[in-house]
Amino acid sequence: MTHQKPLVIGIIGAGNMGRYHHAAATDYGAEVVAVHDTRLAAARELASHADAEFATTALDAFFEVDMDGVVITTPPPIRFEPIEMACNRGIPMMVEKPPALNMVEGRKCLACIEKADVIAAVGFQLRYHPLYERLKTLIASETVHLVRTVCTVNYYLSFRMSPWFLQYEISGGPLPEQAVHVLDCARFVMGNPKPVQAHALAIKNMALERTEFDAENAIQMTYQLDNGVFGTHMNHCGTEGFSFEVEVVGPHLRLQANMTENAIRGYLNGETVNESVASENSLGLDKTGAWLRAIETGDRTLIRSPFADGLQTLALIDAAVRSRGTGRFVHV
Repeated sequence: MTHQKPLVIGIIGAGNMGRYHHAAATDYGAEVVAVHDTRLAAARELASHADAEFATTALDAFFEVDMDGVVITTPPPIRFEPIEMACNRGIPMMVEKPPALNMVEGRKCLACIEKADVIAAVGFQLRYHPLYERLKTLIASETVHLVRTVCTVNYYLSFRMSPWFLQYEISGGPLPEQAVHVLDCARFVMGNPKPVQAHALAIKNMALERTEFDAENAIQMTYQLDNGVFGTHMNHCGTEGFSFEVEVVGPHLRLQANMTENAIRGYLNGETVNESVASENSLGLDKTGAWLRAIETGDRTLIRSPFADGLQTLALIDAAVRSRGTGRFVHV
């Protein structure tokens, strides 16, 4: 049975993603009742925009507000405390990507979530994108041997991003901050295989005068999944054009899904594929909407990225990050 009243949620983190989730929750019909941020002015600004009565810098005070769910959009090092507090109160949560800064923290968070048995989603929106839903359908019964992903952004050219995105101590670098989206998407389209091992070559060879930034701009990653697929990932965060690409290759297929063009091109079983994709997925819900519907109905299958599976993507990233500079593959 669904709620008779609109769902009410809280948001931790009043930056760009906090504002995004407010808009998405409002579109769904939910209400934001409390906002937390370490900057009181930012919390108050989003609370005012959301017509929420409560804004605070104190997590204890935030969690005193009755809510049906909480969105956690903090920087990756700040995951365990809000997750633990939500679990202790049995509050469903949406955790932005990556699910944690590293696997040590990620496992601690997952232990809390599993003990509390609460709904916990990770904000991997590409799993709800109709382009990748379509690619998943096309290859569902096909053999895939190789997968290639690409992520390019212009951070080291424009510097129009939160500074911590390019600071290793906070973001973990480009792999967990940027690449995580398309690497997770590659797992999604193939049915969520688990990582086996990974290796990355990485260098910062631009914007050398910006010494406050230590994240590499150019990364090449190679990895293996437990379905036998080998993957490569190219990441550049100092190039003009934005791109998310996922390409799969097998004996009778080569298909590339390019989000910028919203199209799938290539061939499949002797037939040319060149198709634009519908504007809406089969659920008719984005990641926030699917999470809210799951809270209303109790149907956890609506969530395409539960925290436990999001941690598999983090394990892949974590192995690649740890391999940098070693010249060796790191086993998961």
